Amino acid sequence: MKQIYLLRHAKSEWDEPYDSDLDRSLSRRGKEQSKALRDYLKESRFEFDQCFVSPAERTLKTYSSLRKEILRFPKPELRESIYDAEREDLLFLLQGLTSAVRSVCLVGHNPGLEDLGSSLLFGESEVSHFQKFPTAAFLGLSFSKDSWKDLSWGSCQLSVFWIPGQIGKE
Repeated sequence: MKQIYLLRHAKSEWDEPYDSDLDRSLSRRGKEQSKALRDYLKESRFEFDQCFVSPAERTLKTYSSLRKEILRFPKPELRESIYDAEREDLLFLLQGLTSAVRSVCLVGHNPGLEDLGSSLLFGESEVSHFQKFPTAAFLGLSFSKDSWKDLSWGSCQLSVFWIPGQIGKE
């Protein structure tokens, strides 16, 4: 059984001027979301063999916040392809994993992550089946095949969907 975890970065700062969208960091609410997510993941004992992270500052800070207290999480592997990725790009990344990898986490952005999660669960569709996939959302999917090459639309089952709840207005 393989596990896929999709983590959308926590809420980013929009009030400060940045030279690039990649430079936007976490807002105060984003830091609160990261702490709530860290507490949830720490208590739930999730583990990842690999973690791919977009090079955007907000994704790096979100994952760094988790690793600060959850030392079992692996060092992030930066992948530029995750920033602005479409679901097909993310599927291709996952299909390239070796069979020795049992669990992987992607830390990235919408709409790519939401579209990937929805398509892996419900099949290829132009419309997401999630009512909401807010910042700091954590989605866990189970995949029963031995090879990541067999990962396809509709081939996963939901194992967990956590959202930050009442932390600010989403």
